[in-house]
Amino acid sequence: MTVRTATLIRTTDRARLDAMCASGLDWLMLDGEHAAVGPAEITRMLDGVAKRVPCFVRVRALELAQITHALAHGADGIIVPNVDTPWQAKESVRMVHESPWPSAAVVVQAESAEAVRNISEIVAVPGIEWVLIGPYDLTKSLGIPEQFDAPEFDTAVREIEVACAAADVPVGIFGMTQERVAPYIKRGHAQVVVGIDRPA
Repeated sequence: MTVRTATLIRTTDRARLDAMCASGLDWLMLDGEHAAVGPAEITRMLDGVAKRVPCFVRVRALELAQITHALAHGADGIIVPNVDTPWQAKESVRMVHESPWPSAAVVVQAESAEAVRNISEIVAVPGIEWVLIGPYDLTKSLGIPEQFDAPEFDTAVREIEVACAAADVPVGIFGMTQERVAPYIKRGHAQVVVGIDRPA
């Protein structure tokens, strides 16, 4: 299995973007959700990368204006955070597929107990490229913030993995270090996001 590796990008500094493009990463995740990154910063990031490496933009929320802005400036895919229901998954796909850039990838984040409960229905939505697990928000939702070795977290992740495998939808996860994501690579995760270029 081929594993594609990315890192989370919050900088607009051209030299740092150049370094990321030359680092050998398979793709870059541009963070428009948690950081002080708005449409102008997303534009500068995409312009700085200039298609040298595929870029997926995590939007702040499931909003058409944010999605279309990222796509209009060259994003290869959209990552929608906090997708808890099949309706949100369907809307994520619809907003991309009905845009002038319908071939862009749609990735949904599973990062809550509700998402875990609904994961079989979420991954059944046609057009979902893959699912990205958000461990920080998921552990918080489970009442065990940042306890990534807790059995409850492992059970939730495995439920997502099983549903994704049954639907033939790839799964991925974020971790701050390569050591944190290594066990999930062994478990078949096709996409991993490792670390952040700078704090929020």
